[in-house]
Amino acid sequence: MKPATRMERPERIDWSQVWYPGPTRTFTDDELARGGADSPGQTLLMAAMVNYALLSFMLMQFAPPAATAALTMVLALGALIGWQGAQRLWRRPSRRGLALWTMAGVAVMMLVTVGTVELKGLPRGSALRAWTLGAGSVLALLLSVVWWFVTIYRAHRIEGRLRELAEQQRALDMARQLAAAQIQPHFLYNALAALQHWVQAKDDRAAPMLAALTGFLRATLPLFNQQRLALGDEAEAVRQYLAVMALRLGERLHWSVSMPADAAGAMVPPGLLLTLVENAVEHGVQPSLNGAAIRVDAVAEAGRVRLTVRDTGPGLAPTAADGVGLANSRARLAQAFGDRATLRLDNAPDGGCLATLDMPLEESSAR
Repeated sequence: MKPATRMERPERIDWSQVWYPGPTRTFTDDELARGGADSPGQTLLMAAMVNYALLSFMLMQFAPPAATAALTMVLALGALIGWQGAQRLWRRPSRRGLALWTMAGVAVMMLVTVGTVELKGLPRGSALRAWTLGAGSVLALLLSVVWWFVTIYRAHRIEGRLRELAEQQRALDMARQLAAAQIQPHFLYNALAALQHWVQAKDDRAAPMLAALTGFLRATLPLFNQQRLALGDEAEAVRQYLAVMALRLGERLHWSVSMPADAAGAMVPPGLLLTLVENAVEHGVQPSLNGAAIRVDAVAEAGRVRLTVRDTGPGLAPTAADGVGLANSRARLAQAFGDRATLRLDNAPDGGCLATLDMPLEESSAR
């Protein structure tokens, strides 16, 4: 026998939607800026125009000849009011806005319809008067339905976009934490092991190692708690990292970091440069018996920054593929800049590997 399961409660009816329809969520200005900055699509606009044109054509066909002029005025007013209300509700969909536009729109439509009937002198009780008032009432009701649809559709669209942005942010945070977890543990373990051995052996390299390791931790501890940081700040963490590795590897590692002032202010996802340098040490320096040199250069030109990390090691293997660090770097780069940034790894013409990062030069407003 299947185990008994608790029956799910049926969805409760929200009776407030009967007398006060509209989205239950009120969006803040920040939410509207992030999730509602787009405009109605061309398809939606065309569909609305075609349907209103067809409705107008049908009403004109059934309208008595004497009511044609009045109906034309009412249809034109309905199109104008409907367009204005739809635009406002698209920009800020809310229950209150929908209620105000519905009451005001219906009131204006009925006042204009009644005023037109009186100006035309249509007698009370006549079929023509009743038909004109009925047509105005139908148009007023249609306006309220259209505005309700626009408001609900727009609210759901913004909520969906906000959920998508939240998921992207969570993925970005996880990638940033994974990058930190990937770089720091094995590096710190090896550095601390070397430091412990040198302290016990009273090696002169112990003090420089402790200073370089302290500088690295000071530069990298806040690194992965930010969504963006200045390239110059990460370059300092790279210098400390390479200083530690140079003490461990000795003459097998030579390095230089060039970071001009005009490129240092570029804002980048944290860990990008550090991952590229760590990758160069792991695959370019350590496998080489004679060691290798690593050179980091940055150039800012025409609103873009080109960052290169060059090592003189064995170069890329024919079957080389991106590891977890590079894959995360590409994902975070795409998250930050979309298709405006690229990251490539190539064999350098005179040997070794060349990593090239090209991205927009976007500086912090606080700098």
